[in-house]
Amino acid sequence: MITVLLTIAVLYLFWAQHGLSKQILELKDQGAPQHNEPGIKTVLPSIDEPTVKASVWPKSEDPTVSEPAPMKVDSPAVETKSATEQPARPNNFVFRAENLQAFSTWFRENWFLGIAALSLALAGVFLVQYGVENGVLTPFWRVMGALALGGALIAVGEVIRRRSGDEADRHTAFLPSTFSGAGLVTLFVAALSARHLYGLIGVEAALVALVMASLLSVILGWFYGPFLAAIGIIGSTAAPFLVGGQSDTPEAFYYYFVLIALVALAVDTLRRWAWISVFGLFAGFVGAWLLYSDTGGDVHLLAFALITAVGAVAIPQRSLLPSHQGATTLGTGLSLVSSRFKSDLAYEFPTRLAAGTFAAATGAALVVAFRDAGPNEIWLSVIALAFLFVAATVWMRRAPALMDLAVVPAFAFLWVILAQGLDHGSLKAEFLAGQLREPESQPPFTVTALALLAVIASALAHWRSLFGRLSKANMVWASGAAFFAPATLVIFEVLWSPSPILGAGYWAAHAMFVAAVMVLFAGHSGRKDGVNHNRAAIYALAAITMISFALVVVLTSAALTISLAVMVLGAVLVDRKFEMPLLSWFVQIGAIVIGWRLVIWPGVDWAKDAPIVEVWAAYGLSAILLGASWYLIDKNRWHAARITVESAVWLVLAVFATTLLLRQFEGDIESHAKISLVISVWLISAIVQLYRMCIAGSPLLIRIVRASLAALFGFITVAGFLFAFILFSPLASDSFLGGGGEVRGPFVFDSLLVAYGLPALILGVGYWALDHLRPWFRKLFLAGSAFFVAVYTTFEIRRFWQGNDLSVRGIMQPELYSYTIAMLLVSVGLLFFAFSRRSLALRRIAMIGIGLTIAKVFLVDMAGLTGLIRVASFLGLGLSLSGLAWIDRAMSARWEKNAPQQ
Repeated sequence: MITVLLTIAVLYLFWAQHGLSKQILELKDQGAPQHNEPGIKTVLPSIDEPTVKASVWPKSEDPTVSEPAPMKVDSPAVETKSATEQPARPNNFVFRAENLQAFSTWFRENWFLGIAALSLALAGVFLVQYGVENGVLTPFWRVMGALALGGALIAVGEVIRRRSGDEADRHTAFLPSTFSGAGLVTLFVAALSARHLYGLIGVEAALVALVMASLLSVILGWFYGPFLAAIGIIGSTAAPFLVGGQSDTPEAFYYYFVLIALVALAVDTLRRWAWISVFGLFAGFVGAWLLYSDTGGDVHLLAFALITAVGAVAIPQRSLLPSHQGATTLGTGLSLVSSRFKSDLAYEFPTRLAAGTFAAATGAALVVAFRDAGPNEIWLSVIALAFLFVAATVWMRRAPALMDLAVVPAFAFLWVILAQGLDHGSLKAEFLAGQLREPESQPPFTVTALALLAVIASALAHWRSLFGRLSKANMVWASGAAFFAPATLVIFEVLWSPSPILGAGYWAAHAMFVAAVMVLFAGHSGRKDGVNHNRAAIYALAAITMISFALVVVLTSAALTISLAVMVLGAVLVDRKFEMPLLSWFVQIGAIVIGWRLVIWPGVDWAKDAPIVEVWAAYGLSAILLGASWYLIDKNRWHAARITVESAVWLVLAVFATTLLLRQFEGDIESHAKISLVISVWLISAIVQLYRMCIAGSPLLIRIVRASLAALFGFITVAGFLFAFILFSPLASDSFLGGGGEVRGPFVFDSLLVAYGLPALILGVGYWALDHLRPWFRKLFLAGSAFFVAVYTTFEIRRFWQGNDLSVRGIMQPELYSYTIAMLLVSVGLLFFAFSRRSLALRRIAMIGIGLTIAKVFLVDMAGLTGLIRVASFLGLGLSLSGLAWIDRAMSARWEKNAPQQ
């Protein structure tokens, strides 16, 4: 009773306000002072009425053509106004800060209308509840009473709308929407009560009733505004889940949700509220997802996603052939990250709508694939992704704003085969089962079919790249075409291991087929582009990569390495004839891969045990072919490739020499020379990476990778030599973890020269070659080289007096004197070298060496000298030091004439 009285009171107040509003309008017409009515003074902005000259939807008669930007006006006043009103971000965003602020202001000042609508709706609920609690009416009449109340509220709203309107500038603003919205909610409550409370109707009748109420809300929303249309979308989406019960054909509801999404798009393409389209699509996908979680239905979920995606592209612009203009989704995202990608193009709402729905449809295909109900379901997912890719490539070819949508299903396809390989999915399991087939039976067609789909996708991308003149967009399509099919084969090789099932030759034929297709693309592009060979170079690079891939599959280690070197030389020759600068990337990558194969995998570990003929072929021919490539490279255009190949040549030769020496000590289980040779390989690799850092203009990521590899290899080198000095020094006894073994070979040219002289040479070459690095860093190489020379000299002197076994205890007296003489000779030689170079730094080092020699004589050698030997020794030392003092003064006198070089 209280609810009924409140309803009557509200109706009376509205009626009274209606009469007052008429008087206000009459006063306005007579020119009387105007005052805003309380409660409706703020106007809720409409999405299709932006505050600046930016189009959310196409405004021209042709729905496929976006409205052109406004022309500049010469009036200073107009220019000043536009400058002050122009927002920083594009105006064609639905959820803009100003819109949210306007809605917040509207709701704050008109909140009582929402309370009124809620009260009216609760009146219908309480009416039914009252009948239940008191048993006043039968269930049938309770439902009919709620229906009557709902119809009455809608009728009141319609009468007010027809007589006074519902627009924001009317005195009855939002009142019709309030009454009609409350009436619609009451109708929904009546239908649900008839089904769930009283069981008056079945599942089908309840669903029909809810759909009819939803349809009524959409129809009313056409006249009232997006508020009632949103109620219709919510009600129709929730209806199947609210009525309860079981259906024999639940898959039909997928197409019911398709209808909801398409109806929302159709209404919005005429009314242009924008957010109703988003709301309808979101509700449709949520409903489909809830239905799929409960009942399954892979085929119907994919059908729902594909139909909805097509509708989201075509319906907003009312055209069967998309022609979306403006910025792409990817381009807009990049512009938010970096100023390098800033664009004057507007990011239009239809583009965002299509991109979001396309991504959701791709997500539906991935959901089916990752659910992995069986191979057939995986194939359905792949077919759906193929459909989306074809639609984005062919159907949307005249919509530049949708160009990037092809990326979404393409990467989803790669993700599916990648996930199948990582998780051993049902499709991969079916393929691997072919290993148990009969010897004469055909191998499974799974990998071949997927690879063929990838080739078709690359062909479509190439076809798309031929539209119009050569541009950045066409180059992007060409890059995608050159990437997609090769990437698919690489994933198969790494995660599916197709060679044992298909056979190495047949699997390599797949790569050669892709290479042939890329050659056709290159020829076609070359003829079309004329003197610009960039696009042809991309395809040529992909073709060479696939040929190399085929060689990897069928050839042995040595043959593969040689083949890669031949491919590098071939790329250089192709550039010399056709000028394809992009091939320099293949040359660089090829040289790096060759170095990887000869150093790390299979690398030195393979070379020390392989037949010597194969080792000579792998290292020798690779060095010759790389050297030829280095000689033929265009020095003016391919600076980075030239440096990379040059360093690869020296790397191969140095590691080859190291490997040959290592084979001479292979019989030694524990050897100071063997350990040092292995560590020297890492030292050479570190110097090569540092040498490649002289390449100017390299991307930051590549510079970071080179520096990181150099640091890693350098750390391994330092740690390795410390380990070798402690555990595998020739001074270590055999009982100490094996020791370093006896010295082998003739005096001077022995294993000590290999163990310590070779690192000294490598470090000296590094000091000479790395002139692009900071001086202090290069001096570390010079100091390291001097250290190894000192160690080698010390060990050779000890071998001269002690023999091949340097681990014997004690030091002989002549050996001790020999060290003094060696230190003195080195210091004197360094002093003369400093004089010839006029280097003050070297002179100081030489004087320090002489000082250390004197200290050794007085602190160590003097203890063992007696008699005339002591007299002769100190006499010789004194004369020598006197002569050195004279030389030092003479050097200083000569240097006073010319300033010494630091």
